[in-house]
Amino acid sequence: MASETTDIDGQAAFWIEQMSRPVQDSAIAAAFDRWILEDPSHVESYARLLALWQSNGIKSALESCETFNGNHDGDPRQRGDSGKTDARRHFGSWSGRPGLAWAKALRPRHLMVLTAVALTLALAVPVTQGLLAPDIAYAAQDGRNRMLDLADGSQIHLRGGSSLSVRLTPWSRTVTLASGEAYFDVAHDRFRRFTVTVGDATVGVLGTAFNVHLTRDGGREVQVYRGLVSVETELGQQRLRAGEGLALSGTGMQMLDVAGTVRPDWIDGWIDAQNTSLAQLVERMNHMADRQVKFADPALGTLRVTGQFRPNEPQEMLEAVAAIHGLSWRDENGTYLLSRSDP
Repeated sequence: MASETTDIDGQAAFWIEQMSRPVQDSAIAAAFDRWILEDPSHVESYARLLALWQSNGIKSALESCETFNGNHDGDPRQRGDSGKTDARRHFGSWSGRPGLAWAKALRPRHLMVLTAVALTLALAVPVTQGLLAPDIAYAAQDGRNRMLDLADGSQIHLRGGSSLSVRLTPWSRTVTLASGEAYFDVAHDRFRRFTVTVGDATVGVLGTAFNVHLTRDGGREVQVYRGLVSVETELGQQRLRAGEGLALSGTGMQMLDVAGTVRPDWIDGWIDAQNTSLAQLVERMNHMADRQVKFADPALGTLRVTGQFRPNEPQEMLEAVAAIHGLSWRDENGTYLLSRSDP
């Protein structure tokens, strides 16, 4: 495994050096596209080493390498050609697979570049994996939504009463939703997947807009508003396109319809219920409203509700639910108590 990782890192280092040249041609670009898309580990390795390449440490290492080599054959302006190197002859029809031919194709300067990269990588990886990429926790108070602007350009709308943690590295973007609900407007990044872990489900994208809700009873809901997302659970993988949604529970999954909307209604002060349990509706309402709703009988939480409700007007929701299910409610010491109607 270590040998395989080293081999992939070596290939990634070569491609970083190639793609950083001021002049490119279609053959090199096509070979790079084949390699980067061949395996997810190629993407991770390339992104990781690219961050090092752009750092001061790798710059110093490469300058030392050039000085020792005694020439500037890597710069087409010094060679007087158009930027074509031995790499084009060796990689113009390269299949992108590791092997002895790849190693033989490297010129001495390339080997020194790889050595510089490897040395810098050995020193820098423990730092980038630890101190430079901590998990950062965020929370929103009940009744107050919160907007988060991430360093990669993505935005997160965190619903009141919700919490999550974010970890950004040069090669990954990961979020763990601990409670509540959040809407993600993800900046596109070809080389860094954006993943959201919610319970035992993982939502993965490169750039899109979607909403994730973790209910108090462990249920998970995903709604997609732009692009394509992949939802992975122990039941398998499900791909969702814009306008589609998925509800996951201990008993299975249910498709949701979000067609015709551009973002979750709760951001604009509404709660959209689609055959939602009354317990889930009240939970969301309580996180967004100033006054709480409680059940006189917990069994009422299993009733199903469909409709749109304003969390700042809980009386409207109570009137609608009471009319549909034959219930009653009253104001009890600043709390709304929902109960069955007397026979």
